Parts: sequence; structure tokens; C-alpha cells
Amino acid sequence: MKAGTWTVWLLRLGFGVLLLAAALPKIAQPLLFAEAVANYRVLGEPLSRWAAVWVPWLELLAGLSLISGLWLEAGVTVNAGLMTAFLVLVVQAQLRGLDIGCGCFDVQGEDPITWLKIMENLAFAAGSLLLARLCFRPSGSGFPNVNTDHQ
Repeated sequence: MKAGTWTVWLLRLGFGVLLLAAALPKIAQPLLFAEAVANYRVLGEPLSRWAAVWVPWLELLAGLSLISGLWLEAGVTVNAGLMTAFLVLVVQAQLRGLDIGCGCFDVQGEDPITWLKIMENLAFAAGSLLLARLCFRPSGSGFPNVNTDHQ
């Protein structure tokens, strides 16, 4: 296995496990997660409830996709979109001075948004975009391609 292929496989596995770990508590406690989403004060109450229902299932499906390799293009794309959106949400909350819990893995709100949390989310966003870049490189570039090297 080439070094680039190992990198892609490790990123897929890491993000897959991360997404599953994030999704399961949210699915188990949707009302608490809806409150965590509403605390960001971005979507309003009706859309916060809608997001609290659908986001964990997107996380779950994307995580399973990254681990299994099924619908991999969709899994990689959803992962990059989620990680980027989460980064934007925690940055705006910190800049607005919101004293709220992240709701990332702990729907109880015990994981506060700090600059360290922002750095963590920045690393996740960068890693997810690197995975997308590696997976969607054209064939013949010497790097793995989602359509040929991972199925």
C-alpha cells in the first residue's frame, strides 16, 4: 500500500470513528442536542430543532461511509462540510462571547467553547479538507483517487 493510500485510509478511519462518537449521544438525547444547537443563536428555534434531528444522522451515515467505503464520495464530502460548518459555528460563538457548551460530543453542555476548542475544530476542518483533496485528485497524479484506490 502506498504512503498516500495509508494516509487516506487513516484519515477515513479517524474521521469515521470521530463522527460515530459524535452522532450516537446526539441521537440518544435529541432534546438536549436541540437545546445545544439553539444555544448557538444562529438558526432560530424551529430550524435548531430540525438541525438537531438531521445533523446526528448525517454524522452517523458519513462515519459509516468513511469506515466502510460505501458511498465514499458522499461520505468524504459530507465530512468536509460538517467539519467546516462546525468550525464556523464555534468561531462565531466565541467571537460573540456566548458562554455555551459545544454540543460536539457531550450534549449535556459540559464542553465549553474556548480558543482550544477552536484550534481542535480547525485541525478537524483542515484534516477533512485534506482527505477530500487526496480522494478527489485526478487519476494518474500519483495520489490515491476515491474512484480507483479505496473501493
